Amino acid sequence: MESMKEQRSRPSPMNEGPHFFQGAREFNVNNQYNIGEQRNIINSGTLLDILHPIPNASYARNRKTSPPDSSCLPGTRKDVLRKVVDWVDSSLLLNDSHVMWLYGYVGCGKSAIAQAVAERYAGKKRLAASFFFFRGSGDRSRVARFAATVASQVAASIPSTASTIEAAAKAHAGLLDPSMSLGAQFKHLVYDPIDAIKWAKMGLNMLKGPYLIVIDGLDECDDREEIASFIDHMLEFFRKNPRVPLRFLITSRVEEHLRTRLNSSSQVHLVSLVDHTSLDDIAAAMRASFDLAAKHDRIIASYGNQWPIPSDFDQLVQHTGCSFIFMATIIKFILEPAGDGLSPLDRLPLVLNIDPGLDGLYSQTLARSRHLHHFSDIIATIALVREPLSVIGLAELLNIETFKVVEVLVNLHAILQVPGDDHTPVTLCHTSLRDFLLEECRSGSLCASVSYHEQLTYQCFRVIGNFAKKDDDKTPESSNYAAENWRYHLEQLSLVPGSTKPAEYRKHLAMRIISRLRNSYLGDFDQVVACYILMDFDLPFSTAMTTAKPTFPPVVCDIEGHIEFLEPYVPASTSRIILEVLKLLVDGPNMRRFLKDVWNEFTPPLTDLRSFHCTIVTLGRHHLLCSLASPSPSGLRMRFAESGRSKYSRYIFLWLFFNWMNYLALALNDDRAFDWRRLSEETPITVYSENPSTDERMLQELTQTLYMKNSREDKEHFLGGVQSALRAVHRRALWEQSPEPRMPTEEWRWETTPGIVVFFGSTNFKPSCWNVLAAFIKLAESMEWGRVPMSVTYKPVNSGQMRHLQNTWVRCAHRETGLLQPYRFATFFGHLNGIFEVKIYPAEYNIHKVLS
Repeated sequence: MESMKEQRSRPSPMNEGPHFFQGAREFNVNNQYNIGEQRNIINSGTLLDILHPIPNASYARNRKTSPPDSSCLPGTRKDVLRKVVDWVDSSLLLNDSHVMWLYGYVGCGKSAIAQAVAERYAGKKRLAASFFFFRGSGDRSRVARFAATVASQVAASIPSTASTIEAAAKAHAGLLDPSMSLGAQFKHLVYDPIDAIKWAKMGLNMLKGPYLIVIDGLDECDDREEIASFIDHMLEFFRKNPRVPLRFLITSRVEEHLRTRLNSSSQVHLVSLVDHTSLDDIAAAMRASFDLAAKHDRIIASYGNQWPIPSDFDQLVQHTGCSFIFMATIIKFILEPAGDGLSPLDRLPLVLNIDPGLDGLYSQTLARSRHLHHFSDIIATIALVREPLSVIGLAELLNIETFKVVEVLVNLHAILQVPGDDHTPVTLCHTSLRDFLLEECRSGSLCASVSYHEQLTYQCFRVIGNFAKKDDDKTPESSNYAAENWRYHLEQLSLVPGSTKPAEYRKHLAMRIISRLRNSYLGDFDQVVACYILMDFDLPFSTAMTTAKPTFPPVVCDIEGHIEFLEPYVPASTSRIILEVLKLLVDGPNMRRFLKDVWNEFTPPLTDLRSFHCTIVTLGRHHLLCSLASPSPSGLRMRFAESGRSKYSRYIFLWLFFNWMNYLALALNDDRAFDWRRLSEETPITVYSENPSTDERMLQELTQTLYMKNSREDKEHFLGGVQSALRAVHRRALWEQSPEPRMPTEEWRWETTPGIVVFFGSTNFKPSCWNVLAAFIKLAESMEWGRVPMSVTYKPVNSGQMRHLQNTWVRCAHRETGLLQPYRFATFFGHLNGIFEVKIYPAEYNIHKVLS
């Protein structure tokens, strides 16, 4: 969406294109939506921001880029247009049918009539809204934003409904969520607001007639169940509210989910276009097209007024079979340049000699480019993509040069809307072309097989993988498409013939896709899958029940937790697509077992899984440690704490707290091939932290919990991990015949500086894996001996009071060790008279630490 330019004040009979809001009064919005005539709507962009309508769904859309590109030529379709107008204008007191269903076969002019009716009633200020569905055009082929788009147009066309619509959108939580019932959305956003004003404008309504909503191509919506429910709800509403000043004009083909509902209701006025389509209308429209072309083309004008000659003209009319779309396609095939070196006079005999019907014309037109390289890929992609792509988008998705896409498309103007630039979407002139291409019995070798979704899936993987490696703020069209639709193409493979043999088919499909996925993400794929196989994110039960417990079930962390864990090494978008593809292919409790089998069967063989224990260990540093933005008063540069990247960070920290040492032991014991000196590499931590706040006390609470007697099993698990890691270090040093690495435990301590929340940190800001192990050793000592400070609070004291503190400590401390014993706590604090407060959990602490 682009920022809206300053509104023009002069009125316009029909607002469309970039001047869509012209004629509006006291109206200012931040975003522009091409949704219908806008007048006197609310004076802020709030409602449009809330509704977020589809900008190219109304009659005022650019029909060249947002088909159908249909209109009634002057002097045609008079009878059916008169019938529709008479019905719309009839009084609700005399004719209580609120819905007209205009139905007919492919190409009989339904969209052209819908367009003409919408334009007519927009001029009369009685068009409440219009919505033109079109299969394969993204949001216009689904219902997710259907109600919101219609509501935004109603608010614009009937300003008195705007406040009611806005209040409803704000009052009903989740009303605009795609999962909400379409019937409920229409009730609150369309029916009720219009119903609320009927009495206030009863006289005006009787004078002007009811408002009209035009819905074209209802059969082209993919969400059939939701549409069926919408019709049921709409008819029930009008049955209960027969005087609502609103009517619907619905056009569609005869589909069963529509016929069974619209054909049997007294609320619906039925009009069959088959009964209102004649060869006379076709002939009039065709003659008007040839005459128009002659006015703008001297070559065609030179043929004379008798071209085509009457016999050829009559044959062309008969060829159409009363189909307006076929007539339009024939006209474009003959008259529009196609880069084939032929003139309109040369192309006329080609049309006269093909088999009557769209299939023959589609085959003849496609044959113009069939010899070109990439023809099959380009045509199959246009037929199968979920949303139309531009020339550049097609080239990027298929990984071919832009000019090669243009070479194929330039000959297909008769059946495709090929724009004059490389950035506007390429669309079908009519959805019947997609039907033709998808049905092998009709298109033969031109068929766009459903199995081609597999190739489109791979191309999406490649595009996402390439973009993840680039440092570019501008996202290409193909990257947006791939990120949003790879799952759609993968799911469509379930429709491939043979996919009903689940075990054999799915295994081979999974192996193929995993192989291509790995090729698209070389290096990253191995790390992501290996870490997923080796890590389960299970936590000790009792620890999960402490105050450190995350607020979501562990299963939620399975994907999101791995994505965040890998982020220091692998882009989140890459990890996400790899894991979500695998989950889609092999969902269930056996996913890790299946992936492990695939890993072992891969050709050529993959790296031994055991080598990735070291990856988990080195990655773990970035989730156990945080670099301080500035040193603490006592000189600490790093905290032992969760990263805080997301709500999953705490879960990752807890899992590593109990398992990091075990993976270090596995790396040292099981993989003799890796250079263990890598563990000595000092690397800056990627997560930076400001000074810790009072709510960041998870490590203290966790260590305190493990010190308690009722956490013995968890404590043994933790201490056992530390001991296992130390034993592995000793064994590896012997095997390597090298000295054991130094464990810098002295760098780690509890920060107890006044005014700073207690935390556990280190003076080193570039830690190696040995620094992390040293931290665990120090925590184990704290856990074993109870040296876990919970808080330190100073009150203003003078030098005399400080001497009193020191003397009191000497009197209360053990004479040999100098440590304060638990049974002397009461005496010690009693002598201080509240001038100095220290809470230490739960045993001794050295005075030199306190006085520091």
